[in-house]
Amino acid sequence: MGVDAIRIRGARQHNLKNVDVDIPRGKLVVITGPSGCGKSSLAFHTLYAEGQRRYVESLSAYARQFLEQLEKPDVDRIEGLSPAIAIEQKAGGGNPRSTISTVTEIYDFLRILYAAAGVPHDPETGEKLQKMTSSDIVGSLMKQAEGTKVILLAPVPIEEVGDVSRLLGDMQRQGFVRIRVNGEILDAEDALSQWPEYVESVEIVIDRLVIREGVESRMADSVETALRICGQEARALVMGREDEDWRDLHFLTSYRNPRTGFEIGALTPKHFSFNSHTGACAVCHGLGTELFCDKNLLVPDWSKSLNQGCLKIWGGSKKKKGWVERQVDALAEYFKVDRDAPFSELPKEFHKALFYGLGEEKVTVLWERDGQEIPWQKEFEGLCRNVERLYRETTSDGVKKSMGKYMTSRECKVCGGRRLKPEVLAVKLDSQNGSMGIQEFCALAVEDAVEWMANVLLPEDKREVCDGLAKEVLKRLSFLQEVGLGYLTLDRRSGTLSGGEAQRIRLATQIGAGLAGVIYVLDEPSIGLHQEDNARLIKALKHLRDVGNTVVVVEHDEETIREADWLIDMGPHAGERGGRILAEGTPEEVMQVSESATGRWLSGVHHPEKDSMQPNPRDGELVVRGASENNLQGIDVIFPLKRMVCVTGPSGSGKSTLVDSILRRALARHFTNAKAVPGEHEAIEGMDHIEKMVVVDQSPLGKSPRSNAATYTGALDIIRNLFAQLPLSRQRGYKAGRFSFNVRGGRCEKCLGDGSIKIDMHFLTDAYVRCDACHGKRYNRETLEVTYKGRNMADVLEMTAEEAQEFFSAVPKLDAILVALCDVGLGYLQLGQAANTLSGGEAQRVKLAAELAKPSLGNTLYLLDEPTTGLHFEDVLVLLRALRKLRDAGNSLVIVEHNLDVIRAADWVIDLGPGGGRHGGQLVAEGSPEQLAGIEKSATGRWLRDMLK
Repeated sequence: MGVDAIRIRGARQHNLKNVDVDIPRGKLVVITGPSGCGKSSLAFHTLYAEGQRRYVESLSAYARQFLEQLEKPDVDRIEGLSPAIAIEQKAGGGNPRSTISTVTEIYDFLRILYAAAGVPHDPETGEKLQKMTSSDIVGSLMKQAEGTKVILLAPVPIEEVGDVSRLLGDMQRQGFVRIRVNGEILDAEDALSQWPEYVESVEIVIDRLVIREGVESRMADSVETALRICGQEARALVMGREDEDWRDLHFLTSYRNPRTGFEIGALTPKHFSFNSHTGACAVCHGLGTELFCDKNLLVPDWSKSLNQGCLKIWGGSKKKKGWVERQVDALAEYFKVDRDAPFSELPKEFHKALFYGLGEEKVTVLWERDGQEIPWQKEFEGLCRNVERLYRETTSDGVKKSMGKYMTSRECKVCGGRRLKPEVLAVKLDSQNGSMGIQEFCALAVEDAVEWMANVLLPEDKREVCDGLAKEVLKRLSFLQEVGLGYLTLDRRSGTLSGGEAQRIRLATQIGAGLAGVIYVLDEPSIGLHQEDNARLIKALKHLRDVGNTVVVVEHDEETIREADWLIDMGPHAGERGGRILAEGTPEEVMQVSESATGRWLSGVHHPEKDSMQPNPRDGELVVRGASENNLQGIDVIFPLKRMVCVTGPSGSGKSTLVDSILRRALARHFTNAKAVPGEHEAIEGMDHIEKMVVVDQSPLGKSPRSNAATYTGALDIIRNLFAQLPLSRQRGYKAGRFSFNVRGGRCEKCLGDGSIKIDMHFLTDAYVRCDACHGKRYNRETLEVTYKGRNMADVLEMTAEEAQEFFSAVPKLDAILVALCDVGLGYLQLGQAANTLSGGEAQRVKLAAELAKPSLGNTLYLLDEPTTGLHFEDVLVLLRALRKLRDAGNSLVIVEHNLDVIRAADWVIDLGPGGGRHGGQLVAEGSPEQLAGIEKSATGRWLRDMLK
């Protein structure tokens, strides 16, 4: 390939088998292969790591301390390397102040644009506020027709009109001889005797003149005089030659509404920042949400009665009633309610009083003292108000924690969830599509924001300055639309984004950077994208390539693989049985290599066998009625139970809103009294058909490197107990805790069970050296002397799940867990591999394995979010077998998925759409995959049609 290639020689990082590979520069290169075969080791831990390391080493020692530093990969040499940028699959940050607009820096440009060109409005009346200079006022008056009479006035604030005679005297000494009171002009000498009892307005007459040539200089002097007296406002009475009455004109030199008294100072970008006290809402401090007491957390089950303990009340004990419980008893007596009736059937007046109080009315509370009940007349505050007051006012952490159990968040009532002060929200920019405040603009979907900003109307005097700002916002919005994110709203919190969405936002940012000669390394950017949206993503990747960059993509999506300039297929299996290059070349060339599983897949159709079960009414169904959260349009959705159900549709069509925001949260409240408020819906029917819910998502197993697959699945507990039962352990008195590297006793105390010791290199990157006491084994010598079949605890943690399954086959409980890990395609995973090094897809499959290993009781609902993430098509077949195993045990599965193989294998498909954002939220189709394929308006059905032929 000559000099136009990146040459990697002798790559041995992780499981790579001394790999030699040439990656063509300036091309779209896709690396594919089974999960765990070494794709990420080659792309991220070798290629990117070395490119980043070399770039960082070129900087000063001082600069290097602020940058992420990567260890030198295990490779002989890499030639033709450029600076590398990784765009990984990481979910958005958990900071509630982080939104799409702030992450992309669009909000920074918007703040400057609105501060420079925004027009304030009165937040109460909506009136437009205009600010004028003295020259503007003179120019406005001089535009009146020639011969127009003008009386220039200077208003005097009513609060300053105290001593009338003193006011008139001061006025006359300055040479002013007339004053206007309540709309009537009086001579200063006679004004005192004619002064009205009630004064509404007072204005000093500054000058009287007629509009004609040469009067402009006198007009300017008079306007300056009026502004000097009244500060920020001048008024005028005008009457043209043909007019019969005088007309009032108001001129302001500040943003002020003279009618309501509202005033706002000069605008700065800080006014539009919800991270600054200058602009942030005073109630929610810029978060957009506020905490409140949720009555459903006080009464988890409204079908129970008061005597059955429907209320969760704090204080008191089993032997003695607390003060709060006695108040509730007094209120029940006050309303004469039936304490044995279901709480939901009690009068609404009682509900209202119980939660929000009786106002000034009092109830008789019986308080026990020295064995006697003493009546006490007391106002009842209401449980919700009591909780909120205690949470807000207490200085005790214990009380705050206790009250926090009944608190949840909702949209801030003052700012409506828009984070800024009312006066800042009322600052508008005009467009041909209507005027909008900054947060109204951010509430638009990206595709709508592009259209609005393209037609923005900037003030003539500020166009030169602001035009560049508007174009920069428009450019960044266009990049988001290019990568298939046109359905997202700019005010959406980063923490709610999927890994694929967050990655595509970073991709859009890089497209906007306009860099050339860089190596971009991406990790499955197609995650979360429907096949309908894939074309735009591929176009964006090709744009990066066409401006002179090398784009290396780790990917399993068939369309992306087929569009690659160069394909590298790795395998043949995972872990130690992988790490080799099976084929490389164009996709057509790879298809000719018989050893390549990807080549075989591309050249022929290898879909999973059908094993569908039609819904059976006797198995029951879960029905969501009137789902209208976010963009859902009041739809009714039926989920057949004891079946594998796929929820599909284009990105942003409402899948996650339906399954996660509504169904999951409602079921979590039903089963565990969870605090999260379900999305808007009318009702959920059929919850009595299921006994529990299990969420199998892609969230990390744990943040600590001490957490691993063995600890999460419970395998390590069984192994530790097994080692504690061995003869040497019993002889020495070792318990199971002795074999934990997290607690003192059995672990190596020099490295505290980490296996390595960090050395602070100050200005240089921190160095890690293997612990010389335990030699990286994590345990002390005495603990490692205990062996099972010749293996100690350190040896066991280094085993893969596949090796461990064979080794521990005689231990039934442990064998079940290890078999489950192998069944979901994680046989290559080391038991001791840190949880924070697992991908989202691997973490999800560990959770799935943990469920498979449990004795199945049936009637469990499993909610899965794109379980095929990170899976090669062969791994998808393994996953489907595991999912069918759960279904066949009498459980129900609801899967949000875009993978056509999984959709084709489903028993029932619910297709939302037809588009994303405002174009979605409808139930387009439902039925078996075969029925869906026959529905023309279903985007998913159109893609299924070819597969089912």
